[in-house]
Amino acid sequence: MKNAVKLILLVCFLITYGFKSYSQIDAEDRALLKQIAQQDQKAADAIAMYPHDVRQDIFIACTYPEVVVRLSSMQGKTKDDFTELLSPYSRDEQEKIWNLTRYPGLIGDLAAGHRKSDDELNTILANYPPEIHKTAIEESFNNYDLLVRIDQRNHIYEMGFENMISGYPPDVIQAFRDLIKLPEVLNILNDNMQLTVVIGDIYKKDPNWILHKSDSVNLVMTQKNNQDADEWKQSMNNDPDARQEYIQAAQEYAQDNGYQQDDYNAPLTPDVTDYYTYSYNWWFGYPYWYPYEYWDPYPYWYDWGFYYGPGGGIVFFGQPSWYFMDWYFYYPEHHNRWCHLSDHYYDYYTRHRDNDRHNNIVRVVGDWHDRNRDVITHDWDDKSKRPQLFKEYGQMESSREKYNKANPTHPVERNEYLQKNQDKYPTIKTAIANRTPEEQKQLNKPVQQTQRQEPIKKPVVKVPDYYKAPPAKTTEQNKGDNKQQTQPVQPKHDYTPKPVQNSPKTTQNQNQIRNAQQYHQNTWQQIQPTQHTPSYSPPPSNTPRQSPPPSGGNGNGGGKRK
Repeated sequence: MKNAVKLILLVCFLITYGFKSYSQIDAEDRALLKQIAQQDQKAADAIAMYPHDVRQDIFIACTYPEVVVRLSSMQGKTKDDFTELLSPYSRDEQEKIWNLTRYPGLIGDLAAGHRKSDDELNTILANYPPEIHKTAIEESFNNYDLLVRIDQRNHIYEMGFENMISGYPPDVIQAFRDLIKLPEVLNILNDNMQLTVVIGDIYKKDPNWILHKSDSVNLVMTQKNNQDADEWKQSMNNDPDARQEYIQAAQEYAQDNGYQQDDYNAPLTPDVTDYYTYSYNWWFGYPYWYPYEYWDPYPYWYDWGFYYGPGGGIVFFGQPSWYFMDWYFYYPEHHNRWCHLSDHYYDYYTRHRDNDRHNNIVRVVGDWHDRNRDVITHDWDDKSKRPQLFKEYGQMESSREKYNKANPTHPVERNEYLQKNQDKYPTIKTAIANRTPEEQKQLNKPVQQTQRQEPIKKPVVKVPDYYKAPPAKTTEQNKGDNKQQTQPVQPKHDYTPKPVQNSPKTTQNQNQIRNAQQYHQNTWQQIQPTQHTPSYSPPPSNTPRQSPPPSGGNGNGGGKRK
């Protein structure tokens, strides 16, 4: 069971539990695969989390790594071409166009033939979700010629793609056609090419075996994720102080990421797991001002791990994302303001710290623990002391940061600051004085310190109205009801999300794909190299020009919201 707890990577599982029975997979293969797998654990875990049909496409694609490389090279050129095409337009206008590219076939329908009338547009848009209707109508009237040029480019790119794969077997062609609709998968394969090549070689030797074993790993990981979610939900329900602070922190996280109160306070339908997303088009890429890989945007509640159900009740469905946890532990003031929530996170970490850091809470709290070994002692394992320890820690680090900003030429390290101000933080002072000899010995061991970067701000994702539940009835309204309802009424959607034709995102595996995408996004901890920023031509005279963001920014501004 230890392997399950550790969420061992796909390939290591294959080595440990299967190779001995198959002589065609020799010792050299095993040794090479084990070495590569250790380097690419997150990639292998992400692959294992996808549903069976997607994994089969992935394994087939791995047998032709040259196609992966050529696709990535081609995509780099088409993305730059598209970015340059949009460069004369304002940031707001560009974002609208990029959003249109997420809906397969939409720009082609809008551009076909001639500029459309209102009635023609309404007929076309009946086949697309309502949240894109307004943007589609605006761009059809304001930038029809641009839509025509985008559609022409898309046809050229698709023809180039079909020519590239035309000489390959039919199953390979179909696999790459499917994976084009899951661009984050192609990025995993291209960014971890050693793993891609070795997996492809193993798949050639025994495809049925590797599929069977990967199904087993997927089951283990899915069960573990479900257990983690259930445990987290139960722990929050049993800790009302932490629960209340969690809600407050989540709301501030949403505000820091650009959401308005009306966006994140709206109650949603009883089950939002049917929320359907559309990835950015592979050829056009995602908006260049995103400083990290973000192919498939999700709304705020996936970072929270809960949403407001009908009537405003909290519905937990999973753990907070890496983005949320990184944001929370980056700012020391959070521990002062929400010390019970910090205590709750740390308590969860203490129950799981002997395992690999397989989920967002354990990984982020564990990293924070390692960076603060000079302060943290065995006293932090005492739940009666820990909230006050977190409160004093938050006060101390916030004050020290404020001092260093005011005195940039003479900044002080934590030990020095604490030495001069220890009477202000008596609980921390006592904890350090109580450090055991073994703790002192561990303190002297070097710790690999990673440079702390300001938390990434994610783009705002508007929640479609058909996911919003009707407001809860007031007490007076409830008095007028003739009979009491025992369960909330499921609101009727105005639109039922439809899977894209020929896409692997079918109804039965959409949740698995979402979880795999979230896992990949949540473990994407290194910002990508600075992307090409196009030169700006003057925008239309009636459209305010928006400057490119500073290096490393995402257009949302920097610093902590005050």
